[in-house]
Amino acid sequence: MVRIEDKTIEKIILEKEENIFNYLNAEELFTTFLQASNDFVFILDEKGCIKKINDAATKILEYPEQELIGRHLLDFVESGCKQSFSHEFSELIKSEEIYCFTTNFLSKLGKEIICEIKGKVLKENGKIFSMLGLAEDITEITKLKEQIKDLNYRLIEANRIISIESQRAKHRKALLEELNKLKNEFVSNISHEMRTPLASIIGFAETIASDPGMPDEMQNEFVEIILSEGKRLAKLINDVLDISRIESGNIVVNKEEIDIVQLLNEALNLHRKAIERKKLKLTFNLPDNEILIYGDRERILQVLDNIISNAVKFTNPEGRIMVSVQSLYKEVEILVTDTGIGIPKKDLPFIFEKFYRVNRPGLEIPGAGLGLVFSKQIVDLHKGLILIRSEENQGTTVLIKLPKLLKFQPNKD
Repeated sequence: MVRIEDKTIEKIILEKEENIFNYLNAEELFTTFLQASNDFVFILDEKGCIKKINDAATKILEYPEQELIGRHLLDFVESGCKQSFSHEFSELIKSEEIYCFTTNFLSKLGKEIICEIKGKVLKENGKIFSMLGLAEDITEITKLKEQIKDLNYRLIEANRIISIESQRAKHRKALLEELNKLKNEFVSNISHEMRTPLASIIGFAETIASDPGMPDEMQNEFVEIILSEGKRLAKLINDVLDISRIESGNIVVNKEEIDIVQLLNEALNLHRKAIERKKLKLTFNLPDNEILIYGDRERILQVLDNIISNAVKFTNPEGRIMVSVQSLYKEVEILVTDTGIGIPKKDLPFIFEKFYRVNRPGLEIPGAGLGLVFSKQIVDLHKGLILIRSEENQGTTVLIKLPKLLKFQPNKD
């Protein structure tokens, strides 16, 4: 029989006492750590029920400790997060390392707490006997992050709006500069257009006044020129005044029943002499029966006069002009086509803009460039449509659509 010396026995006893002391000391230290932590610290059993919890957890969840112990942690998860919590909890059980996820708890008083959970399962002989977890309250941090995120979005939006407004300001400045330039050109053009007939009127009137013995035939010819130039000047002034009245809303539109076919014949007759003088071939396709519209007779006649005048003015001698009218279901369609010099492609988008005039180097054509502007405004007032298609040196087509006066139409306005 082997005899163990007393000193060896004493050593074994001392070692056991030391292990017991270390174990008790560790448990005391762990309990102290639990209570000292500001985070939600918990120990769960193998089923996920709370075995131990610290004071911070009771404050966060607003439950007394006795209402927490023995209950499953899932019971305190906000209902909308239960499914995701169950999934994450399953992943925690499978993991051999510390597993981290975020969930929302609901306190006893209905307060929502966003927590970041770090947990680890404790195993013995391959079986889970406990789970240790720490839940950090990140509610305020999350709110701050959301606020920062929202502020970043707002900053991006603000920068975008500033950029847009900056572009708009630049565009407005460029537009104002262009408008100012066009106004200056308009004043120059209108002054020139006014001076030309005025010079003729003054010149021929002075010639008549200075030569009492002038033959009657010559005097009559000069009077005709003075009258013609006076009418031209009056028309120019009236065009400027009409555009001003339309834009200020002061124009008076006297609507009545109008036969558009008869009115178009009147407009064509105004230019018969000019058409014959330039030896233009005029083709017109007008229906025999009347087509009624409800509008201002004088203004519509001005529109037709402007369109036909442009066709005659911009068509070279021996060219062709075609005028047609087509009666549609609710509209009347007027088409004026010529084989004239056309409009450059770059100028087409601007032909209805006030003060805009097509620049034709080396080609002096009378007019202030107000005819199309006025025509569009009058057609718009009659709820109609005016379109222009043109190619340089290939001619121009103007399409005007106006509402018809239907027999069953109860309200003419």
